[in-house]
Amino acid sequence: MEQEQEKTGVMEKISFLRSYGRILRQINFQVNPVFWIVLSTLVSLVVAIIIIYALPDYYQFGIIIFIVIIDLMLGYPYLKALQRIDEIERNLPDSLKQMADTLRAGGTYEYALREIAATEYGPLKKELNDVLRKLEEGENFETSFSTLATNVDSKLIKRTVTIVIDSVRSGAGLADILDEISEDVREAHRIGKERKTKTILQTIFIVAAGAVIAPMIFGFVSTISTVLINAAARIVSDAERIEAEQAADTIQIGIQIYLFAEILAASAMIALMREGRLTKTIIYMPILLFFAYICYTISIVFSGGIVGGVTI
Repeated sequence: MEQEQEKTGVMEKISFLRSYGRILRQINFQVNPVFWIVLSTLVSLVVAIIIIYALPDYYQFGIIIFIVIIDLMLGYPYLKALQRIDEIERNLPDSLKQMADTLRAGGTYEYALREIAATEYGPLKKELNDVLRKLEEGENFETSFSTLATNVDSKLIKRTVTIVIDSVRSGAGLADILDEISEDVREAHRIGKERKTKTILQTIFIVAAGAVIAPMIFGFVSTISTVLINAAARIVSDAERIEAEQAADTIQIGIQIYLFAEILAASAMIALMREGRLTKTIIYMPILLFFAYICYTISIVFSGGIVGGVTI
């Protein structure tokens, strides 16, 4: 059983590295995935150590900076890959429409693909050139066109490719089907943009409540609880004073852990609400986490000054 679990863990790591390496290749980021992961970890660790050494009283900033930097560095290729997919999906309706017009004019599938590949459709042009290369190597249209779904991690692209291939197999009028698909894809893209527009107020509310107001409230709570514990510690025995100080530290750690969990939840809600993808949490979390702890620290300093310059 233990050997099977070890093998499973190794396979998952290999699968993750392969997936991450494929993302790096898709955005033309010619770096070994293991090297990039190690480099991101080392850079984040060095910056965090410098901050902890420079600000020992606010060591939590070093931890937050470590999380933010490693998240940004590791998430950058993923973000670029998502932008690439969005651009491909945006150009897909026009390319399908052009392909349908070429087929109506009497062109073959290969000629229609060449016409699209000759047009500036951004990353989609590169993917179609890959399809054409496979056609030139002797593969049939179905096999060659299916590589588009393999190279682009998009449900919309996969469904479109499946419909096109099924239409070719059944001998249906592909031009009319491509017109219908292009309109459906355009409508889906429009709905996505409309969803982002309609959820802007909810997003602002979540950001304000989760990354600004809540951290500031917890900053005041942290200061007040510390003041009360310190005041009580002056009139009790040494053993009870030590327990009170430990309680104060526990409260501080608990608040910071809660803030981290709250920002994670807020980022997930924004990602689901605006993008419909939980994976895009990685885009919002670093920024919200950084601002939340900035507001938390400012609140501690400000409230400490109000109650008499208490040092936390």
